[in-house]
Amino acid sequence: MDAADPRLDADLPLLRATMRVNTVIFGVIFGLLVGAVLFALGLAASADGRGSAAFAVALLGVFLPGYGPRWPGALAGLVWGCVVGGAVAAAIYRINCRTVLAGLEDLVAVDAGGGEFPRAVLRLHGPSLGVAIGTVGALGLVATTNWLVLRGTAAESIHARLLAHYLPGYAVDFGGSLIGAVELFALLFVSCVALARIYNGVVEWRGRRTGAGSDAPHGG
Repeated sequence: MDAADPRLDADLPLLRATMRVNTVIFGVIFGLLVGAVLFALGLAASADGRGSAAFAVALLGVFLPGYGPRWPGALAGLVWGCVVGGAVAAAIYRINCRTVLAGLEDLVAVDAGGGEFPRAVLRLHGPSLGVAIGTVGALGLVATTNWLVLRGTAAESIHARLLAHYLPGYAVDFGGSLIGAVELFALLFVSCVALARIYNGVVEWRGRRTGAGSDAPHGG
């Protein structure tokens, strides 16, 4: 946009309040979703003793104390998913919202759509989203890895060492956690930028279609 849209300026306090509410809603929904997935995976691992589900639960159990197969471990996974997943999702959403508010005119596409009330479509800012998710992922990897070191179980963490297959240079020690964190940040950052480009491209394409439709004469 070349000029500020007065419709956006007038509704800025309402937009801030809405984003705060949406942050809580997004965190709760995402936390419940992650918790449900961990719960189901824990139950599946109890029926699949040495399969892929059991391997995934064993790997996650290294970083989520108490998580494992069968009902008690699955319930622990449900709690961990709700707490950690909800907190991470809320933090990511909040960081992205702050960037949106700072560049509102560039990140909100207003589409009259031929109706009485305009629609506002929120674009994604790829770099800020990448920094948010990448930072959370990198800090989480450093924290969980060094928690294993402090517990004195780093040498026994066979599943944690398997991450080196996906993050070359990663090891269950302080130096390895930093290397893995940098690689994980880069991977998440690039993924978020690519996702934002695709999403914004779809938004622009739909906006052009809607604009073309609204310019067409309406039958009486």
